[in-house]
Amino acid sequence: MGKGAAAMKALFVKDMRQLWRSFRLPALLLTGLFFAILDPIGAKYMPQIMEQLMRGAEGIAIVFPEMGPEDALISYLGKNLTQMGAFVVILTAMGAVAGERERGISAWVLTRPVGRLPYLYSKLAAYSAGLLLMVGSGTLLASLYTASLFGAPPPGSTTWGALFLFLYLELILVLTISSSALLRGQIAAGGLSFAAMMLLWLPQLFLERTSAGRYMPYRLSSLIADLLKGEAVPLDFLPALAAALLLAAAVLTAASLTFQRAEL
Repeated sequence: MGKGAAAMKALFVKDMRQLWRSFRLPALLLTGLFFAILDPIGAKYMPQIMEQLMRGAEGIAIVFPEMGPEDALISYLGKNLTQMGAFVVILTAMGAVAGERERGISAWVLTRPVGRLPYLYSKLAAYSAGLLLMVGSGTLLASLYTASLFGAPPPGSTTWGALFLFLYLELILVLTISSSALLRGQIAAGGLSFAAMMLLWLPQLFLERTSAGRYMPYRLSSLIADLLKGEAVPLDFLPALAAALLLAAAVLTAASLTFQRAEL
């Protein structure tokens, strides 16, 4: 193993330990596991609860459709983990670089034989590993719990849905890590990350039914419900995936070039 690879490995191990000790990694895992338990229960019992609440209302008759395993996973992958997962990613990662610069840790680390780019990419790799654990463990638990309540969900669409959700959240992570590298304050980095997330969502709101809407990165998450219902196939995600990869590469390149020249 070369010196560069050894240094990168040491940085990655250090960052993973820091994620655990600072409760950032447990926060990611608990977010995934919390909704993995909550959403199947909600899909199973919420119609019954609503019927009981509406029973005494005169002149109102509401019939709730019977829920299936795909409804539980739509609630999990297509709604709650998409929305809350993105917020948790930003909150946990906005101080990845900016917070260490504020406390002088970055300057101390970089006095060692460690380059700035390995330092930055190690942060991205560590948070990506945490994000993969969140989506993977949460989806596994949600699938098992859904199977115990409704029957087994379709494994193919569930796996693809989890993969596309991970890729969408990875884009949010890249935007957050880049913001943290560009700005000196973690609050400012978090604000820029939230603004970037909104800019991903707003065009989809207006362009969803147009040909341009196929290339909106937010479609990686918004199309998951159709995938789980059998109304979309993985190939439908490719235009949005290509746009997301180009955006992530451009933002990360700009952040890398700026961070190399920045004062610590």
